[in-house]
Amino acid sequence: MLKSKKLTSLEILRGISVLAVCFNHFANSIAGGTVLPGFFKGIEKYTVNSIDIFFVISGLVIPYSLHLARYTVRSYFQFVYKRFLRMHPPYLIALALTLILAAISYHLRNQPNPETPVSIIKSLFYAHVPTSNPVFWTLRVEAEYYLFIGLFFVLLNRYKNLSVLLGFPALLALSLTPLAAHFMLLQYIIFFLIGITGYLIYTSEKKPVLELIVLTALIIFVFIYKGPGSAIAAALTIGSIIFYKQPEHGILDFTGKISYSLYLIHFPIGIKLINLLERRVSPDYYWILFILASVCTYALAWLFWRYIETPFAKLSKKVRYVRAE
Repeated sequence: MLKSKKLTSLEILRGISVLAVCFNHFANSIAGGTVLPGFFKGIEKYTVNSIDIFFVISGLVIPYSLHLARYTVRSYFQFVYKRFLRMHPPYLIALALTLILAAISYHLRNQPNPETPVSIIKSLFYAHVPTSNPVFWTLRVEAEYYLFIGLFFVLLNRYKNLSVLLGFPALLALSLTPLAAHFMLLQYIIFFLIGITGYLIYTSEKKPVLELIVLTALIIFVFIYKGPGSAIAAALTIGSIIFYKQPEHGILDFTGKISYSLYLIHFPIGIKLINLLERRVSPDYYWILFILASVCTYALAWLFWRYIETPFAKLSKKVRYVRAE
């Protein structure tokens, strides 16, 4: 089924997802305004499943990149290091920005800062989520996924049917046990498995009957355990990745390129801006705060992407996998 190495829908989906996340948080902050309150509450309601889209995308794109690189288990540590270089330094800078803005905010409001040296140290390793940037919780899930997929991909490559028919059910069963409270990946493993199944479908050299049956079963699982909103988001995401073949273009494509930067900083920038101004603005004009927060955050995310994220992404690309002899 594989026709092109380029998954043309990825940046568009990332763009849609990150805008949905931003708009959800900004809309929640101004939903008490007197102009179009129902509209902003609607934004909040219908963008709540945007994180699910990110997890499905990661579920597909990481094994697909390993497939293209002819990855073997000998390159496991190189793979982990590549992901570390790509994701962690921008996170640390965003964390520092978050903590600085939060400290200033708490000081100006004469409120105690909930962050401590211990919590900050934990945050360096995704073991704590700062109050002023709650979206960081997903980075722990992604980090756990990288550690997992670097090993599971090898089994998937060698024993595809066994991995799908035994491995998938085992992981789903574990996701329903108390173990999921200790390994956050298990709580969201269903979305990554949908992405992995999409990868198998996209790279299949023959009609992927088994994979399509499994994908249907996974979507049903999501519907039962996560709700119809998550099921719809997951189904539309994986369908778009597999079947959308149009060229990339437009603002959504660029937004997808800067999506990680926008995701990292939108909360401390946009929400702090709204909180700072809403006490000085009539509820009739809260909608202006929504636009202002969106524009300012987008502009700063572009700078963050260009001068912080991009250099580390280039360093990550320089890490080479060990070639099989």
